[in-house]
Amino acid sequence: LSNDELKAARSNPQTTEVLQAHIDQQLSIAAHFEALAAQERNGQVEANEEGESGTESLAEEDFADHEEEYDELRTASKQQIAMELSVSEKVKMAMTGDKEWRSIMLKDSNKQISSAVLANPRISEGEVLQLAQNRSTSEELIRLILLNREWLKNYPIRLALTQHPRTPISQAMRFLSTLSEKDLRILSKSRNISSVIVNNCRRMLAAKTKH
Repeated sequence: LSNDELKAARSNPQTTEVLQAHIDQQLSIAAHFEALAAQERNGQVEANEEGESGTESLAEEDFADHEEEYDELRTASKQQIAMELSVSEKVKMAMTGDKEWRSIMLKDSNKQISSAVLANPRISEGEVLQLAQNRSTSEELIRLILLNREWLKNYPIRLALTQHPRTPISQAMRFLSTLSEKDLRILSKSRNISSVIVNNCRRMLAAKTKH
């Protein structure tokens, strides 16, 4: 969430005191690093006026380090906030939040919450691909990915789903005809997928050789 969104949530009369405290913490962190960034910029200006060499690049490196620290603190703060949210609030955040919120909500043990992330219009195909490639992704999330025709147009996603242990064999078999010969050869030698898929890959390759 942006600072403006956090402030709006802070002023919401339905926001609990605990959640308000966490929002205050995140705003404080943001203010600290904004002030730090301003100091870095001022330091660069003064150094340039004095003609000192190398100062600008050092300041940029320092600020990059500060930005990384800020990202870590911001994510940690969001995780703290998430612990205080109700199920309905988490579902809403899963469906509307940014990438950090989506990552947090995907790890929630409640299927209703983690599944809501896939209904977020801001989720990217890259995030969906990561889920499809992760062998620990739940059966429910794989089912929802399989129901989205737009995602299935993405070749890497189809390939990942073909190999996922929670993809129904019947679905995986349908994807085989859309895969390249190179990938079929790789799958035909894989020990990490169903023998049914492996054998079908071998049959398809044999048929191609005959022709």
